[in-house]
Amino acid sequence: MASPELAITKATLSATLFRADPTSLNRAAVDTFFTLLDDAIIQCSRQNVQKCKAWIVENVVPSAARCTALGKFWAVLSKNLAVENDGKRRSAKRRRLHLLYVANDVLYHEIVRQANRKLGETWAGVLPAMVGNAAAFDNCPKHKTKLKGLIDLWEEKGYFTPEVVTQLRTALANGSAEITAVNLELSESSLKLAKDAPYILPSFHGDASIPWYDLPAGTWLPHITPNSSRPMVPDQIRPIQLAAGPAEKRVVDAVKMLLKDADYIYAKESEPSDDLQTGFSELGERIILDEITGKAEVIRKDIWRTLTVRIETTTEIKIKQFLPRSIPKLISTFVQATSAFSA
Repeated sequence: MASPELAITKATLSATLFRADPTSLNRAAVDTFFTLLDDAIIQCSRQNVQKCKAWIVENVVPSAARCTALGKFWAVLSKNLAVENDGKRRSAKRRRLHLLYVANDVLYHEIVRQANRKLGETWAGVLPAMVGNAAAFDNCPKHKTKLKGLIDLWEEKGYFTPEVVTQLRTALANGSAEITAVNLELSESSLKLAKDAPYILPSFHGDASIPWYDLPAGTWLPHITPNSSRPMVPDQIRPIQLAAGPAEKRVVDAVKMLLKDADYIYAKESEPSDDLQTGFSELGERIILDEITGKAEVIRKDIWRTLTVRIETTTEIKIKQFLPRSIPKLISTFVQATSAFSA
């Protein structure tokens, strides 16, 4: 199971790929990259590595934000390539090594062939963590010899400064468990990368290369007649053409409200809102308090996401999932109602 940290870095990388920086990519293209990367990690053949490198050079390298997001995703991915005992996949240490080989191929193309040293500077902060993760295994001298050879190559070609090379050798010697200074930490700014970037409308809403049932639900709206049972004609459902460029304020506000609602629904380890003027009523309704009068105003009517009630002779009530998690008065009402029903 993927860790939350891996899910966050993958989502951040995907968000940078979706944005027009310089060119927006569709979902199919992004999924293609993750497939190519997985193939190269599992089977580190020349063909697989070159395919993955070519995709990165074309779609990631031109953007500094994408290079940063990819580097942090790789560092977290390397740490999460755990050992699997099913016998169907390469060992964790080999997959971590293969990931470094992919990074090496991209670095060679940019630094040696294109004389572009910016990529090395961008990844200098995450590669020591990747090397440390790959070196976190005992009794594998051949494996560590390969890692040492990779670092020697980077030093010989001048990919990194002497300080970075020292960090790489320290990571190799100590393993990821001993790395503190170069261990990847997701900064607050990186986690907010997708939210802080400007909201840009694409040329089309939807992808013309996918079937109608995989298009965004918004593409169906022009074909739905209010108060009519007439079915939609699938052949007429197409991506919606938009005026590409910065989104209008009302569109941005709507997107921000949607994201805020999503945080409210799926927040688990913290309160859905950090606004001290909001809260819940005794029935679980979301309310907002007037700062002057102190009166409460209901701002959401949805009390729960899913409510499952089973009435039996034992008067058993099962609440599957509440928002918020405890609504004593509502539960008491159900108990009284079912007791009266049983009587």
